[in-house]
Amino acid sequence: MSKDSVVVIGSGLAGLAASNQLVNKYNIPVILVDKASSIGGNSIKASSGINGAHTGTQDAQGVKDTPELFFEDTVKSAKSKGDQQLMNKLATQSHLAVEWLQQEFDLKLDLLAQLGGHSAARTHRSSGKLPPGFEIVSALSNNLKKLAETKPELVKIQLDSKVTDIKTDSQGAVSGVEYVNKEGATEIIKTSHVVFCSGGFSFSKEMLQKYAPQLVDLPTTNGAQTTGDGQKILEKLGADLIDMTQVQVHPTGFIDPTDRTAGWKFLCAEAMRGLGGILLNPTTGKRFVNELTTRDVVTEAIQRECPQDENRALLVLGQGIYDVLKNNIDFYMFKKLIQKVTLREAVEKFHLPISAGEFAGELTAYSTDAEDKFGRTLVIKNFGDAITEDTTVFIGEVTPVVHFTMGGAKINTNAEVVDKQGNTLAKGLYAAGEVSGGVHGANRLGGSSLLECVVFGRTAADSIAAALN
Repeated sequence: MSKDSVVVIGSGLAGLAASNQLVNKYNIPVILVDKASSIGGNSIKASSGINGAHTGTQDAQGVKDTPELFFEDTVKSAKSKGDQQLMNKLATQSHLAVEWLQQEFDLKLDLLAQLGGHSAARTHRSSGKLPPGFEIVSALSNNLKKLAETKPELVKIQLDSKVTDIKTDSQGAVSGVEYVNKEGATEIIKTSHVVFCSGGFSFSKEMLQKYAPQLVDLPTTNGAQTTGDGQKILEKLGADLIDMTQVQVHPTGFIDPTDRTAGWKFLCAEAMRGLGGILLNPTTGKRFVNELTTRDVVTEAIQRECPQDENRALLVLGQGIYDVLKNNIDFYMFKKLIQKVTLREAVEKFHLPISAGEFAGELTAYSTDAEDKFGRTLVIKNFGDAITEDTTVFIGEVTPVVHFTMGGAKINTNAEVVDKQGNTLAKGLYAAGEVSGGVHGANRLGGSSLLECVVFGRTAADSIAAALN
């Protein structure tokens, strides 16, 4: 590989998107580096889908949506933080991101869900057995793996390699990447273009203690590789780290009944609520929140209203959701995270302080009330027409979990890392995905993490191609 090779740090979706765009569209050689021993990062675990506004899938299903409406939802969710130029780019290029995955990688992305904080059903996933994160990451990584075998001069995949520093020349431009290999030896790759796609810091107790100490004791959904290495390196170089205190707590991580205190939790996909699932307070047996408001508000409600010992709520799903998300729910049941029970059995099993008849009444009210008592505007009836004590439901215990870090190294709309004055930090230095900051502000909307990776990963590749030309 030559010095003209672009080094992409991190093999989650942002790194995969950047790498595929570089090699497929521009024939620019890539060295994909990751400290993990396998490809995929946290992206591979994404379970709800990828956002897109004004897509072909939406048009086919009669869903009226626009990039402008998506932008408004994103800004509202961000709560005056972040960078609206980045948010606008995210929204306006969202349909292009979905189309790229459909056309370049033959992904269907033919199903939609409306998640919390969204004004329309715009979160795309494919019909079939694979969860969206796994499906998308597999498609993009398989293409690179094939190229690494057939065209090794174009793609090199280097795992078990932890990046420790970025080298710059006398002009302040990128000149190399320092890393520690599997054997523990330090090596340098000469390059003039680097794309940081190294993820967030939600697994790092050290960084949580520094930026969000109130969250240190919460469980997380993130893998052990999510320790903020990229943010530390970029800060040392002089990057402007923004919104670092903005750490998203997802309201629904599954409590494993066989290991209730585990520090790592399976994420319960937000699509479960988007397609009609509700949350009950175990101490009352009643709903207590609009399940489709933004994640931070749902989390606050669980922490305020529900039992403090395990801070848990009950996610209740009907047969209608099972019919749509059968593969997801079957997996959760296999893992013993969701149980299939009648209302009568649920009252006894979960020690609810209500009768099975009252439970049926709560589900009936949710399904039939002309106006939802918590202001939920999207009510999908999934519990059946005649709800009785013997109606079957699917129930899992959920708890808030540290899930995503909105803050990171500030980038511009070309995905270039910038300094505290807003100037390009170093010629040839880019970032995309969770390592960067400014795209989400104070709260990320569900479905926008995969989208951010594709939009800004591809942007970094386009910017590098333009610079080389």
